[in-house]
Amino acid sequence: MKINHIRASNFVGARAIDLPVETPVVVVCGENGAGKSSLAEAISAALTGDISRVSLKKEYGSIVTEGKKKAEVVLSTDHGDCSLTLPDGKWQGLPINMDALPYVLRPSLFAEKKDTERRTFLFGLTGITLNGATVKQQLIERECNEKKVDTVLPMLRSGFPAACDFAKDKAKEAKGAWKGVTGETWGSDKGDGWEAEVPEYDAKRLAAVTEQLATVDGRIEEHSKTVGSLSAKRDAYVKHTTAAESNATKAKELTRLTEKLAFDEAELAKAKQALAEAQQRAGTAPREGLVHDLARGVDYLLAFMDVDGQSDEEREARDALAAYEKQYGALNGAVNDPEARAAIPALTQARDLMARSVANDKRLMEDAKAAAAALELSADVEKVTDEDIGAAQRSLDAARQQRGTLTAEQEKLRKQKLAADTAAETTKKAAQHHADISEWLVIADQLATDGIPGEMLANALKPINAHLEESSVSTTWPAVTIDSDMTIRYGKRLYSLCSESERWRADAMIAVSISCLSGLKLVLLDRMDVLQISARGDLLAWLDEMADFGDLDTAFVFATLKQLPTGLSERMAAHWIESGAIAVAEATAETA
Repeated sequence: MKINHIRASNFVGARAIDLPVETPVVVVCGENGAGKSSLAEAISAALTGDISRVSLKKEYGSIVTEGKKKAEVVLSTDHGDCSLTLPDGKWQGLPINMDALPYVLRPSLFAEKKDTERRTFLFGLTGITLNGATVKQQLIERECNEKKVDTVLPMLRSGFPAACDFAKDKAKEAKGAWKGVTGETWGSDKGDGWEAEVPEYDAKRLAAVTEQLATVDGRIEEHSKTVGSLSAKRDAYVKHTTAAESNATKAKELTRLTEKLAFDEAELAKAKQALAEAQQRAGTAPREGLVHDLARGVDYLLAFMDVDGQSDEEREARDALAAYEKQYGALNGAVNDPEARAAIPALTQARDLMARSVANDKRLMEDAKAAAAALELSADVEKVTDEDIGAAQRSLDAARQQRGTLTAEQEKLRKQKLAADTAAETTKKAAQHHADISEWLVIADQLATDGIPGEMLANALKPINAHLEESSVSTTWPAVTIDSDMTIRYGKRLYSLCSESERWRADAMIAVSISCLSGLKLVLLDRMDVLQISARGDLLAWLDEMADFGDLDTAFVFATLKQLPTGLSERMAAHWIESGAIAVAEATAETA
């Protein structure tokens, strides 16, 4: 791309630039703060629409020169005009390779990128396609199974390493399946041509063992019933014996309980009588019964007799009535014997105690009578001991042990029969799993670093490393190389270990190589003054050679110099920038 004219106003330090570009190589010189880097930034911003000095659009106003309201950059190129205005951020770009453009405008960018980003960029730069269709075609050409290729292709979206790991995992799964079929660990030699062994088994022995098992099962059932029956009889005998002992004990108590009941009933009657008498003396009990009726009758009749002339019958009647009133209180008067009233609680408690004793006696007598009746009705129960049950259990255990032995033998014979019957099918399945393993491993190998990705990367690195080698010859600087792991070297030294001037030269050679391979033929190199004077001459001579061969249309070089360089070829021009504007001055001698 050829830039014909640059116009920049109020872009940070580039206050008023109006620069016709009449040569392929343009050297812009000036003192510190003159506006060189601002002009370089303005050119880059107009081409890409990106302003590296700020990250947010709201900060665009800070790019406008202090005291000004608007900044503008316009570039006239052989592809048309591009421009950028600030602070509104209005940008008009060009129909060019935008992927490569940032790398030629800021040469250090390639080294700043991550390995994966460098690799992806180089694939695009050299026209190597990484889409699934391309990779699939290469895998098919390498005799990979097409169905398995289709399965692994989606993993390529995450990169070759992810796809390679996926294929390895599939191979691992197939190895597990092969081991599940064969019982062995897979190996490439072992898996190739593996055949299942056809074991021999004794069919007659299998039939005999099966028959013996049926017989033993019958014995086990019989012994189980015997043990169960004996256990039930033993439990019944223990229960019967315990009940008989309890009934005998209860029956022996019947005579004693009969005597005790008679005694307790007599005592209960006495307690009731004593309580009733006390209640009547205390006036708390009704006077009911024959004795009370007779007393009331005697008292009634005595009212009609002459008091003075008492007969013997009258005296006896009065004596009987007096005895009654002494025991029960006056018949018609108020009765309130304090001593009798105080005795009532104790007499009540004594009555209740005897009532409970009588009730308990009756209950115990009923139990004793029932126990005696049970003793008379009980029949003999068969006696079974623990020894009897133990003998039956040992027979059962022996039968079960025999069954376990026969079952193990039967299982072994059945497995042998099954293996013999399925040997052909096992061999077929093992062969299928072996084929899966081999096919997945082939795909994994092709997707590994030294497979298709390595070949593609080698193809991507070949042209840029070749161009870097040519640049080394032209500049007489150590060659820059990019390794397959994306490591950058300057000579034999790692880029990260290089000095500032060495890194600058490496960046410049990489940027020029990208410019040529992308077809942009444009490069912007700031801070040439980091180089010593002789190296500056090497740089300018190299750029002049590139322009002469038509490999560069436009190259901008910015440097802090004391004076304009002289002795430049017709393909180069030097301009002095001062206070943000191109100064019109005579070139004075400084060896480039």
